[in-house]
Amino acid sequence: MKQTITVLGMGYIGLPTALLLASADNIVYGFDVNQERINFLKKGKLPFEEKGLNELFDEVKRVGTFHLVSQIHPADIFIIAVPTPQENGEADLTFVLKAIDEIGKVLKDGDTIVVESTVGPVDCEKRIIPYLERLERKFHFASCPERAIPGNTLYEMVNNARVVGGLTEEDSAYVKGIYSSFVKGEIYTTTPTIASTCKVMENTYRNVNIALADTFVKIADEIGFNVWEAIELANKHPRVNIHQPGPGVGGHCIPIDPWFFAALSKHSQFIVKALNINNQMPEYVVDQLEKIIRQNNLLEPVIGVLGFAYKKNIDDARETPSKEILDLLKEKFTVILNDPYVKQAPHPLQCLEELLKEAEVVVLTTDHDEYKNIRFSDYPNIKIVYDTRNLFISDNIKDSLVKLYKMGVGMDENPYSN
Repeated sequence: MKQTITVLGMGYIGLPTALLLASADNIVYGFDVNQERINFLKKGKLPFEEKGLNELFDEVKRVGTFHLVSQIHPADIFIIAVPTPQENGEADLTFVLKAIDEIGKVLKDGDTIVVESTVGPVDCEKRIIPYLERLERKFHFASCPERAIPGNTLYEMVNNARVVGGLTEEDSAYVKGIYSSFVKGEIYTTTPTIASTCKVMENTYRNVNIALADTFVKIADEIGFNVWEAIELANKHPRVNIHQPGPGVGGHCIPIDPWFFAALSKHSQFIVKALNINNQMPEYVVDQLEKIIRQNNLLEPVIGVLGFAYKKNIDDARETPSKEILDLLKEKFTVILNDPYVKQAPHPLQCLEELLKEAEVVVLTTDHDEYKNIRFSDYPNIKIVYDTRNLFISDNIKDSLVKLYKMGVGMDENPYSN
């Protein structure tokens, strides 16, 4: 049966969710308070890149199941997919509550409100549902936190398991039916508190795991072994899954969500320690790079930074550790930046060829596939390459005078120099 659905928030989660629902023959209205974004979408343009999104957008517009609106549209189901930035360890619900205010203009008795936005473990119970009750309407409610990763969002939205936390069992069953119109993964039902907590737990697990990997990096640099090889071999054990280290943790979830536990519980010291370990990685990267520069007697080199997105092959730079690395480097050096995906950054972006011709030192902070093809022998001006993602191999520096250092290998155990 066709459902009429209004999705509030046409961002990284709201837009793909709306398009998938529309592709499942629901009538979907996409609403955003940002009129520029709505106008941009109405012109057939997308505000971010995502695999398969353009094709899906064109298809649902063609068949007429998706409509962009500048004012909240009445519907049977309202899905809230707006930002919830972290503020003092809590989810800032400003945009969620404003979305509810908009819904209140058209809400009918019996309508359903679904919160996809990531919120704190008890926010639905203690803040969102009481706010909805002020509307004095009979409503159904569920929390259904998104579970998708930029760069593969559509696939994960369709195939990943989902957790639906309804206010009642009937609410859970109804909302499960809505999502089953496009979700192929298993859909589990529970309470709003458990659903919200699961999302925070998932990202806390990943943050803590990355903090362990980052700690191994520092140990490897100190005592001299290849952390990348060690992690790969350790993960051959059937009960071990050490995540990949890096120059810091970015994105809108992993560096943010664990703070929700920290604000709620006195037993979260371990989580806070992991957050701080990851947050300190940009400073560690810059410290290591400065040691390498001094060791090689380079005076005031121009430093080229490869990558501003927080992960490879996407244009998403939310909470990217590259920003802090850039800021720290700019205090002491002339710095230039390239990213083939990111269109805007707080530092001027140069094309890759210009950067490689100008830089004397190169630091890789994002492992975009495009960088795999660099042959440093074509750029005799480059003396040092510092790789924080384990992307470059010996072939990249073949027939060059470049010294290739990798984070987590140790300067005295560097096997990559010609």
